[in-house]
Amino acid sequence: MGDDGAKLSNLNLKITADERWAFKELCVRHRMSQVDGFRLAARLLEDHLEANKKKSEGE
Repeated sequence: MGDDGAKLSNLNLKITADERWAFKELCVRHRMSQVDGFRLAARLLEDHLEANKKKSEGE
């Protein structure tokens, strides 16, 4: 999903323990790594925000 040649870096987020476990369990249920889950979530958020931007500009 990501750029295989890119240098890796850590990302620290402050979330609740329940949110952390929910995310881990969601990724496991769908047999994906947490990194891939994060990348997918980021891509979906970007698509969502872009669609909302176009919608608000069209009104």
